[in-house]
Amino acid sequence: MSRLRPDRLFRDLGWWQRVLVEARLCWRLLWERRVAFYLKLIPLSAVIYFISPYDLIPDFIIPGIGQVDDFLVLFLACRLFLRLIPEEIVREHFTAM
Repeated sequence: MSRLRPDRLFRDLGWWQRVLVEARLCWRLLWERRVAFYLKLIPLSAVIYFISPYDLIPDFIIPGIGQVDDFLVLFLACRLFLRLIPEEIVREHFTAM
């Protein structure tokens, strides 16, 4: 397994563009056959958490902050997913975008 630092791929992008590119890259890699199934469970479980009614910080206790934790889980899961996939596969998909 490679320790790809997504910072190296996205250094010329602003933070919002970087988030969107990482999301697209995660989506593309979910359909890649060379990526192990157990790694694909990382972003899939984050999406399930996002749509589930159970939260670490309930949405009704602190309005606004409750939704932020959902997006934070999605963001961190995507970053972890990109770091655990072999670097050559990530680079191949990044250059193809």
